[in-house]
Amino acid sequence: MAETRKLIKASGELQEEIAAKLKVTTRSVRSALAYDTNSPTARLIRSYALNHGAKLYELKEMESLQIDMDNEGKILQEDIIDFL
Repeated sequence: MAETRKLIKASGELQEEIAAKLKVTTRSVRSALAYDTNSPTARLIRSYALNHGAKLYELKEMESLQIDMDNEGKILQEDIIDFL
């Protein structure tokens, strides 16, 4: 089964704002947003970021996809249907 990982994307400005408000380093903020840590402070950092415009992404590892092409370099339709 494919592994799923969460990541919160926040601007550098927002990361610095969070660090200043919560009196932590920007490194701590980056670790929390990458879900590398799960302390109460890390959860607070993630909550603050999401409430101030940051975006949450779920990254999913995918199996490799083999795509066949015709003589003109166009992807064969059945490969796309099989993938979906």
